[in-house]
Amino acid sequence: MKNVLLMGGTNFAGKYLIRHLLNQNCNVTIATRGQAEDSFGAAIHRIKFDRTNLDSMQNAFADKQYDVVFDQIGYCAASLADACRVFAGRTSKYVFTSSNAVYHDMNKRGIVETDLDPLQVEYRPGRYPDEVNYHAGKQQAEAYLANNAPFPFASARIPIVLGVEDPLKRVDFLVRRILEHQPILIPPDCGLVSFIEVDDVGRFLAWLGLSGVTGVYNGGSERCIDPLEMTNFMGRILGVEPITVTEGSADDRPDYASPGDKSMDVSKARQDGFEFTAFDQWFPRVVKETAKLYDT
Repeated sequence: MKNVLLMGGTNFAGKYLIRHLLNQNCNVTIATRGQAEDSFGAAIHRIKFDRTNLDSMQNAFADKQYDVVFDQIGYCAASLADACRVFAGRTSKYVFTSSNAVYHDMNKRGIVETDLDPLQVEYRPGRYPDEVNYHAGKQQAEAYLANNAPFPFASARIPIVLGVEDPLKRVDFLVRRILEHQPILIPPDCGLVSFIEVDDVGRFLAWLGLSGVTGVYNGGSERCIDPLEMTNFMGRILGVEPITVTEGSADDRPDYASPGDKSMDVSKARQDGFEFTAFDQWFPRVVKETAKLYDT
């Protein structure tokens, strides 16, 4: 039985990671601020700590050993520096949840992991969000790991995550607008986007932690789709034709309807043994489940 730690994890994707770890008979501990309840009861252990405070981290994990540490809440090089200091000699592997935001300045189809080499990224001591923004913070966090990690690690570059419980309500936004016959703004210069279902995030992270792979991996369904095509697909699922416009209020625009292509190639994960769920398999189910919640 592997002894694993998850920093963060009571919200959205973290819950699915916990479920996959428990299904693989892991001894799971979550470390959070303790401000949100979880539904796992006696199945997991819990530690309270402050990720932004090195002393708090050192005190929380001073006498602990873990086979794998999953980091859901690292947003800058400074936070990864703290983690490397705290977990040096205390874990056999570290899994960092990064983001496709590391490709922020790229507009191309089929972005591969080598398009951004973390060893070539300059990292700085500033902390997120006051001194570094999200995409730069994730880039620099990866860079710190690549240059300094005292343990084997894997980084997961996760695209836009969709699911019924999405706190950002991305699917809910479109479902409501389609059913209420409201306009949906999709500028004509939008390109392909990568998406992933929330359960696949948990399954992917668990695979990265429990398998022997290391290094950087893109995540996401193989099929990438542009916002207009996805909106029309959702309309067919709901049986209602969407009203799409190319000009209008920013309030009518999905947050992922942005200029240029932002699609990621996930063949590296597939070649190393992980298969993502097909977009056409999970997306209709998420749409229908979201619509049911809206009906009630």
